[in-house]
Amino acid sequence: MLREEKRGSELELPGGRRRHAPWSSVVLALSVVLASTTCTSLGTLEPPSITLAGVELSEVTMFETTVQVQLRVSNPNPEPMTLEGASFKLRLEDHKIGQGLSSETVIIDRLASALLNVTFHVNNAIALLQLREILEQEAVDYGIRAILYTQGSWGTKKLKVDKVGRFELENPMELDPEV
Repeated sequence: MLREEKRGSELELPGGRRRHAPWSSVVLALSVVLASTTCTSLGTLEPPSITLAGVELSEVTMFETTVQVQLRVSNPNPEPMTLEGASFKLRLEDHKIGQGLSSETVIIDRLASALLNVTFHVNNAIALLQLREILEQEAVDYGIRAILYTQGSWGTKKLKVDKVGRFELENPMELDPEV
């Protein structure tokens, strides 16, 4: 016959064996989960901001245009950030027209910024198809979607950053990045 007697957080089983009450296992499991969540949240970074710093046309062929772009990446975090590479998608009027890649390693000091060199390849066919529609407008919406690969004590992490804006065709010197 199996007889269980409660004694604090333990159950006494026949033969003098004891086992912990089920609720103590639940408390232990919750403690482990909370501790691991806390450790994970310590590695959380605020995404950096990206702004255009320079553009240089490097090659034009019938099908593709290669553009060298300098992007300023600003680190709003209180720790330095090491970028181990990045990929970008360039959009005009909600159409992907090109992509950029950078394998450059850049260390951005805490609460500072650095320049990242990116080679963009623009599909001329898609861009030309959009050109007629763009020329009929007063402004053009653009966007850059970035995936930045960061390195730190937490390992490699992907940070996604979206930058959108509007380019006024009537006054081309004005860029409105807050669209």
